[in-house]
Amino acid sequence: MPIDLHQFIAVRPHLFHLTARTNLSSILREGRIESASRLLHRAGRTELVNKRRKGHLVVAIDGWKAELRDQAPLHEGNVVLSDGWGFSDLVKSLNDRVFFWPGKSSGPIPYGVRHFERYKHEDVVVLEIGTDSAMSANSLEARYCRYNSGSPRCSGGRKSPRGPQTFARAKEFNGTACDVVEVTFEGSFELPRSGVRVAEVSEWIER
Repeated sequence: MPIDLHQFIAVRPHLFHLTARTNLSSILREGRIESASRLLHRAGRTELVNKRRKGHLVVAIDGWKAELRDQAPLHEGNVVLSDGWGFSDLVKSLNDRVFFWPGKSSGPIPYGVRHFERYKHEDVVVLEIGTDSAMSANSLEARYCRYNSGSPRCSGGRKSPRGPQTFARAKEFNGTACDVVEVTFEGSFELPRSGVRVAEVSEWIER
């Protein structure tokens, strides 16, 4: 069942993006959040675009430093790939996107809260943005995912599927608005002119 965007905005009126505090000034200055791939290209580190990051990575770009999140939970042994994809294709697809956890004014869905919990002892911030404003500010259509794409799990001995269909357009999504776990934008995400709030993870979890 395709997602009705009006229903999605009503059910999930807020989007949440976690980033290193050191990235905040450049994000606000440039008015956009860039994907890991874009940042790696700008830093001249294109060889890393399809490589899994075991830890955080800091790269130098035009006199400032960008910190990229680790991909430690991305275990190759937990995924079953489809449509000719290799593991490097999955890594590149993840690096090509800017990720948001959907939620309400009270906070992100439980997947997002668990993500915040993972980084609660690090110097991070959360950008909270109205879903309607986010969609209006970006001409490139969002893609939606039913699960935490970067943290595959085996369930009952079955591996988690990944492939070109992992991130679907609204009209191609198989589920309802409440089934969406991730909202992604390919390449970069333009910040709306208003309605962007910088928050601390402590609003939703205890440090």
